[in-house]
Amino acid sequence: DPDTGHVHVLRVISVNDVGRAINPQQVEGQIEGAVAQSVGWTTHENFVQRDGRVLTDQLSTYLIPTVVDVAEVGSVILEFPDPQGPLGARGMAEMPFIPTAPAIVAAVHDATGVWFDEIPLTPERVWRGLRAAAR
Repeated sequence: DPDTGHVHVLRVISVNDVGRAINPQQVEGQIEGAVAQSVGWTTHENFVQRDGRVLTDQLSTYLIPTVVDVAEVGSVILEFPDPQGPLGARGMAEMPFIPTAPAIVAAVHDATGVWFDEIPLTPERVWRGLRAAAR
């Protein structure tokens, strides 16, 4: 929303090569959880410290997404067995987490024409960035 700077991620499609999905339902849950965490990290979670003191040490100041803020996640599981992994499986804890933030930042750029080089994309940060780019 260019008037408020609020970024709301509606949907994320996450495609992951997991080697062999030994438990596909658990793999899908891992993908959904990692994407939800990364969306929160990208849009809400602002760890602030000053002079070695944490200023966002309460849930009222360190915001995390609620169920309303979490995007719909589409999980696509690709299975190309890893010959080095147990039963062909591949570790995948971070795979869905890592690319989500850059994808969200790129989507905001596509929508606004403005690149942001710092996260989280808080409403204030986005609003100020949009105003600065308009000058």
